[in-house]
Amino acid sequence: MRNRLDAIMAWLIVSGLSVLCGGCGITMSLTSLNFDPETTASVARNPSPLDPGLDEEDWRRAQAALSLAVDPQGGSLPVNWDNPASKRKGSFTAAGNMVLVENSICRPFTATVLAPGAAREIRYRGEACRVGPGDWALKSAEPLVEATASTRGAGKAAAGSASQPLPARTSAMLDETQ
Repeated sequence: MRNRLDAIMAWLIVSGLSVLCGGCGITMSLTSLNFDPETTASVARNPSPLDPGLDEEDWRRAQAALSLAVDPQGGSLPVNWDNPASKRKGSFTAAGNMVLVENSICRPFTATVLAPGAAREIRYRGEACRVGPGDWALKSAEPLVEATASTRGAGKAAAGSASQPLPARTSAMLDETQ
């Protein structure tokens, strides 16, 4: 009888250890001790320092076109970009020679942005500066004031800045104090 009791006890110990060490786990759902509702917020940010209507993918494509357009190897030809998902498109063209501005190589450019369903394109003038080999960042941009076909007859100029203000500075823009 003693051998049988020792065998059962040994089996229970081995079984208990295998359960404890076998990687199995027990989880229990506990309610939080914090009874305040959890509040989260998101900060709306404008990914494009050029045009507030561009989303992140639009700006990514536009920024690649900007780098090609102002690069000295580009030959000063217009570089187009488009985003089939958002139906936005535009182009960049180098608008002058490279200049040294506060130890950065910079180049002026002109840009156009056409939003889906827009009756006209918005034109910008700006400056981009080299931040690395083949990488350029927008230093400044402002909408151009132009006379359109509908306003020329009335003798008025359409101000791009009135209908589309420049967005706040972002990390994609160079700091003017550099």
